[in-house]
Amino acid sequence: MSTFRLVLLAGILLPCQLAATFTFASPQPQDEMNFTLEGKITERSPGKLTVATGENMIFHVVYNDKTEIKKADGTPGAPQDLRIGSRISVAGDLAESGEITAKQITIEAADGGNKK
Repeated sequence: MSTFRLVLLAGILLPCQLAATFTFASPQPQDEMNFTLEGKITERSPGKLTVATGENMIFHVVYNDKTEIKKADGTPGAPQDLRIGSRISVAGDLAESGEITAKQITIEAADGGNKK
């Protein structure tokens, strides 16, 4: 075989060989939480929170009736317990837009009485 034919053959077979050796990951199950954060609630509106972390980063967190809200002691919480100034931890899915859809929110520390 000529050198040209060998190079051409290698150029065709090598990508096929490489593709056969890689395995592709299946998509993650819908219930898997892929993002967590801890911070303080700085703004609140129905179904949406703005959370500031200690690293001077701001996140927008959305929640709904499927979001599990609980207090640090493990007792159930409610949306009205999510007050400005409260420290929370959030586990959920991070969208390309940067918004986090919360699957679980834990109220770590109360806000000291701010009712907003």
